[in-house]
Amino acid sequence: PYIYLYLSLFYIAYGVGKAGFDEFRASLPDKFDVVAEGGFSALHKRYLSEVGKENYDRSKSTLPKDIPVVAAGGYNKVYQLAADPKAELVTLVIDNIRATGGKGSYGAVGKIDAIVALLQSQGKGFTADTVDGEWLEVLTRQGMKSKASQKIVGGAKKKGRPYSNFDVNKMEFVNAVLTPRGNGKLVANVKYNPVSSNYDTTHDGKIVIRRIACDIDGANFKYGRFPKLSLPFLKTKGGYLDFLYMDDDIRITKGNRGGLFVHFRPQYYEQVFQ
Repeated sequence: PYIYLYLSLFYIAYGVGKAGFDEFRASLPDKFDVVAEGGFSALHKRYLSEVGKENYDRSKSTLPKDIPVVAAGGYNKVYQLAADPKAELVTLVIDNIRATGGKGSYGAVGKIDAIVALLQSQGKGFTADTVDGEWLEVLTRQGMKSKASQKIVGGAKKKGRPYSNFDVNKMEFVNAVLTPRGNGKLVANVKYNPVSSNYDTTHDGKIVIRRIACDIDGANFKYGRFPKLSLPFLKTKGGYLDFLYMDDDIRITKGNRGGLFVHFRPQYYEQVFQ
């Protein structure tokens, strides 16, 4: 009973990384004595170092050249992140949302940049089938060139969550951010088109589309019961969005002004916050 209780608490703490750790445990000899080897905490550290180093070495050829090893805490820390970078990102996002009272704004560099680089090396960029539908914004780090209005509204505390929903049939997406109390909403309608610039290749030579060209086709602001206000001065052309990583649950993008954005599918957001 004690071991089962320990395992349940361990898995709660480890969260979405449980599958990777279970796979590592299954690879150990049948007679492996967890207690004699220092307990599950020690085994977890071994998992991070051994599996992480293997994953890092395997992804070297596709890793971005500017991965911030020093800022992330050194190679040993990066190896630990490489064991399950998706689980590490989810944990960081959850901790940050709770720490910021729901804002999701993030200012630190280093750890998150290493995680994103590790995920980027997996070669999962833009695909129409995967991007289509609803996405909730869960983390934002504004770039140095981000507009002042974007920083003010985007950093506000959210009653709900801002979103960025794609309609691939119309080749457009809708971005929405909320005011501090959630009474106002700024919405931008964006036309997009995948482009060949800034592409990557996988280790086996497959092309990974990263960039979509973006033109803000229209924008409006709605506050409470007041009429919707059109904002034609926000219409712009020539922007772009780079898809650093995307799977069925998570989307990581970087804008032409340097902002970093992490989105979750609504159902995945509910799942990880249960």
